Amino acid sequence: EDEGEITHNSRGEYATFEKLNLAKGIIDVKDGGYAFVDTDLGGIFIKSDNINGAITYDEVLVEYYLDNLGRYEGKVVKIIKRNTRVIIGPVSRLRQKAIVRSIDSKIKLLVFIKEKDLKKAKVNDIVKVEITEYFPNMTADGKVVEVYGNKHLPGLDITSMVLSSGVPVEFPEDVRKEIKTIPNKIDSEAILQKNSKIRDLRDKLIITIDGDDAKDLDDAISLEYNDSGNYHLGVYIADVSHYVQEKSPLDTEALNRGTSVYLPDRVIPMLPKELSNGICSLNEKVDRLVMACEMEIDNDGKIINHDIFEAIINNKHRMTYSNVNAMLEDKNQAIRDAYFDIYPMLKQMNELAKTLRNKRIKRGSFEFESLEPRLILDQNGKVVDIVLRKQRSAEKLIEEFMLVANESVAEKMSWLDVPFLYRVHDEPDEARLNLFMNRLKTLKQEFSYKNKTALPKALQQFLLDTNAEENTLEKTTKSVISNTLLRTMAKAKYQEINIGHYGLASKCYTHFTSPIRRYPDLLVHRLMKQFLFNHQETTEVDPVGYFTIKVHETGLSSSASEKTAENLERSTVDMKKCEYMEKYIGNVFTGMVSSVVNWGLYVTLDNTVEGLVRFDDLPHDYYEIDETAGIIYGSNKSHIFKLGDIVRVKLVDVNQSKKQITFRMMRKLENE
Repeated sequence: EDEGEITHNSRGEYATFEKLNLAKGIIDVKDGGYAFVDTDLGGIFIKSDNINGAITYDEVLVEYYLDNLGRYEGKVVKIIKRNTRVIIGPVSRLRQKAIVRSIDSKIKLLVFIKEKDLKKAKVNDIVKVEITEYFPNMTADGKVVEVYGNKHLPGLDITSMVLSSGVPVEFPEDVRKEIKTIPNKIDSEAILQKNSKIRDLRDKLIITIDGDDAKDLDDAISLEYNDSGNYHLGVYIADVSHYVQEKSPLDTEALNRGTSVYLPDRVIPMLPKELSNGICSLNEKVDRLVMACEMEIDNDGKIINHDIFEAIINNKHRMTYSNVNAMLEDKNQAIRDAYFDIYPMLKQMNELAKTLRNKRIKRGSFEFESLEPRLILDQNGKVVDIVLRKQRSAEKLIEEFMLVANESVAEKMSWLDVPFLYRVHDEPDEARLNLFMNRLKTLKQEFSYKNKTALPKALQQFLLDTNAEENTLEKTTKSVISNTLLRTMAKAKYQEINIGHYGLASKCYTHFTSPIRRYPDLLVHRLMKQFLFNHQETTEVDPVGYFTIKVHETGLSSSASEKTAENLERSTVDMKKCEYMEKYIGNVFTGMVSSVVNWGLYVTLDNTVEGLVRFDDLPHDYYEIDETAGIIYGSNKSHIFKLGDIVRVKLVDVNQSKKQITFRMMRKLENE
């Protein structure tokens, strides 16, 4: 019972939770006061008066039943564990008492601080508070353990969100000590003499292509056109596992972090910069150790064979997406002349990338039309503009080459039948698919498919048919369709059992190409060395048994780390969007209805800013909602709002702490 596996009733009878209609899980309290508890049964709905003092992230015991529609509903009968022991937030005053509310708006907790426990913090200072005692009415006592400074200091808004998320920033002392033992350059000749299986590719024309600001360069490429009329594509990935040894402090910390986190004003790296920007990064004109995947590909994009090995390379040019696009798309002769030695290879790379993409699409791989924002910040970290990222030839080229390398490695390792970590993506369930079909009808989009086997290709063809390059408004429409489909899909994850990757229409896929910023890729390299190259990557007497457990645990932890990073990245972007929009309160904008929910509808502007229109902010009427179809009906027949409608809205409120933007509906633009 102490371990939370069984419980007892008022008569002293012991049983499993299921026998007593009980379930345990993590609670998520919503702004409306109600909550959901994530359990093995699925989500259980909790009314506000049945929460019984629990706050978001608490582990709770719930008594449940089925409502009239067959859905789980219940009440919290016990708080098993308080998972929030520390909060980050600004100091304020309530009736002369110092209080702190978490900047994580999901934590609806009011923490009171005694004057002696303030640690000299002032109003508006961001502080870390340790909770000392909880009370039933969502309040607590606490004490300040660290003061970070005034919340208006440049960058402290994002810093406080990082601290609140629990994502580690500083590297521990044992990691700092280990870094000092790692060289900042390699002795190529000594390495080649010691291991004859490592190939010397330093004379090969190999380049990197990354963003202008990128410092962690973990992939390089080369291309030749051989005598048989086939392409010879080389993908070379930084050999991070050479420096990050199994069970070392560096390895333990990298596993704990799971991934690098990319925020509007900074990167929180998985590995210290001495590695990520230094000895591991495939910087220009220096020798580096790599894991190589060279593939022979015919003119139809079919991989004839592949060769996977360890090598030393020397990056001849550190290219950027912008200058490669200038050569391939903008026909900039000056840049072509500056890189005359690689321009012919880049043209061939572009041709091959298009061939690979067409082949991938034909087999049913999805091409989503998403509007991804790029925030332009000033020197104080304030947003001065929001622009759309555009994926052009250079970005697509790298994407296609990394995809085929990942598939080739996964295929090779699956043949060996050894412990391995796959990137998998399950097919969508029937209920979500039916919801997608209903919403397409609302968007006046025709879509049908013969059977589930034909579904991926049918979906891909549908996306292609809606993906012409037109004006921003039409691109927003396509983005709404893509986002609707994305919500239909299962979440990709890491696991040891290969079930294929539905979104890529791939039978076998892994992550191999980003070991500097993703732990799964680092582990994949280690597994390749252990089972493909016959290295001793562990001191355990049973490597198969050891790595079987390690792969399973890494799949779970890395999937969780990825979710944490995505949530933090999304939250910081949303907060910065709110900051940007504050100066436009009172202005009127044109946008599109992108989502319909039971508390109103969301409108997305062409700069990706999304805001809520509550029912109170719609034209005065009595409304009914068809959430399945994505339509809101007013009793006045002219008051009908649905997915895809182009509307004029007025910005009436911005709440940075809740990361919420509120619009008022002005009118539809159906006939304009």
